[in-house]
Amino acid sequence: MNGVVHDFDKAQEEPFKPEAELPSGAGSQLLRFLSELTCGAHSNHIVAVSRGLCAFVLVLFAFTKATGFGLQGGYVDLFALTYAVFAFFALIIAFNDWYLDFIMSEAFIGLDVLAFLALTVPPMDDGLTWVLLSLCLIAHILFSSVLRWRLGLVLAIAAFLNAVWIGDILIVEVPRGTVAWASLARWGLFVPLGSLVIVWVSSQMIKSNLPRFAGETPGPGYPITASAMSYAMGAADAADAVLCWIDRENLGCFSCTPSALEQRLAPRKLSFGAADRLRQLEPMLFDLARNRAIVSARGQLSACKASALPGFQLLKELGVERGLCIPANGEDGATCLILTGIPMLGWGHLYLAHAIASEVAQGVAWQVSAVNALDRALSRLRKSVACDLHDSVAQSLVGAKFLLVALRSKAGADPEIVGEIDAIKDALAAEHIHVRRLIEQLRETNSDARVRNLIDDLEGTADALALRWQITVDIIESDYRVPVPVWLSLEIQQIVREAVANSVRHGEASLVTIKCRMRAVGIEIEVTDNGHGFGESNEPIFPRSIRERLSERGGTIEIVSHPGSTSLRMRVPVDDLD
Repeated sequence: MNGVVHDFDKAQEEPFKPEAELPSGAGSQLLRFLSELTCGAHSNHIVAVSRGLCAFVLVLFAFTKATGFGLQGGYVDLFALTYAVFAFFALIIAFNDWYLDFIMSEAFIGLDVLAFLALTVPPMDDGLTWVLLSLCLIAHILFSSVLRWRLGLVLAIAAFLNAVWIGDILIVEVPRGTVAWASLARWGLFVPLGSLVIVWVSSQMIKSNLPRFAGETPGPGYPITASAMSYAMGAADAADAVLCWIDRENLGCFSCTPSALEQRLAPRKLSFGAADRLRQLEPMLFDLARNRAIVSARGQLSACKASALPGFQLLKELGVERGLCIPANGEDGATCLILTGIPMLGWGHLYLAHAIASEVAQGVAWQVSAVNALDRALSRLRKSVACDLHDSVAQSLVGAKFLLVALRSKAGADPEIVGEIDAIKDALAAEHIHVRRLIEQLRETNSDARVRNLIDDLEGTADALALRWQITVDIIESDYRVPVPVWLSLEIQQIVREAVANSVRHGEASLVTIKCRMRAVGIEIEVTDNGHGFGESNEPIFPRSIRERLSERGGTIEIVSHPGSTSLRMRVPVDDLD
């Protein structure tokens, strides 16, 4: 088409922006890492580092005895070197293979317990050294147990370690004379209290320390959870994400990526059985290429083959091979976030998954509650407006019509005057019918959200506009049925009325055509007139009321103008149909 094309939204809308990144620098990176630690995201790595620190302390004490520097080949020296080799290999596994690290984690903690028992074999000749080494191992074992198991098992392990500690002093060291009774009382109280402190501090590290998530409407056709993709990616430092959800009317399962959301592309519809697979997903780490997965179910972590997962086929359909799965079921339906490209992935990220899911659920619930409250307020406002229209405007139109009837009887037999009076009377009658229809629709806002056919409403509006402006208004090339809520039908009718009025007042049009069609991304309305247009050199002025109405609905408006014609192309997102 030759002419001038003006797109209001492309010029003024702000693109989708992910959350602001933290500034670079060693300090900010350290703060970010510590924040992740408190969420338990790197629990497996912390356990391995803790074991490495214990090994370092053991080797340090082995090299720095009271008799001099260096290893002397004694029991403690061999014990320290053996434990250091074990800690080194465990550290390599933790940072290179999250699945093997999880499989071996129980055995590794068991070896830590055996190391503690082995440390109690030699006599406490150097009492302070023995105490420090023992406390170091006890702290590491309890810390690792909290990050790996439930609290009940952790307390049982703590009780066992304390019993061995006190029992060794009472049964072995006191008879040997290496420990006095006063020391027994001192350590007998200190170690249990210290164990409780370690358990409590460790348990706080796996609790959420994430910023609050505030849900928002991300775009047409997407659930509120879609706005959480950038939030979850930032929390896990993920490179990409996929959101999968079941729509509210259970019409199918859909997915999208952050790039699709940013470009406002239509969601991708998944296969028929995807919805059932989505409902069965649990928080988990997965690696489809190596057929590995760690699932968090009922408060426990368990390893399994990825091919045995109920959602295995869904993950393959989504095209993800390795990542973190976060079901986020809430008030907007069943959804699942899948984060990929996470550096230093480990089974500790399952704690982070629960924290993210909790924050997203709270944010979505808050947003849904706010929307419901707004809907109730709008419903009350519409009813109030309907009453005001009935008591004022509608009655005034009826009164004006009767005055015209009286005036007609006094006008005599002049056919021109009588014809003009009849035209005005008919226009008032049509406007009265339109106002009564508005009142009726305003009072129906509590009914089903898809009860009206927009095409039927526009046909009635077109007839009234043709009579009012004494022009031809036709609906052409439109869908047979476009179901919309009552309130949206009212909005679109008012938009069309304003567009037709502008065509007559500013363009001096005698013919206006209206097209209305339902598309995947929204309702498309095009109002075209045969007026004089803006011309190549004239910048069109966007109708303020139309622009504001569309902006509130998240819609767009585009003006295509050339001499002899002007078209307003408008789109209302389908998201507003819910």
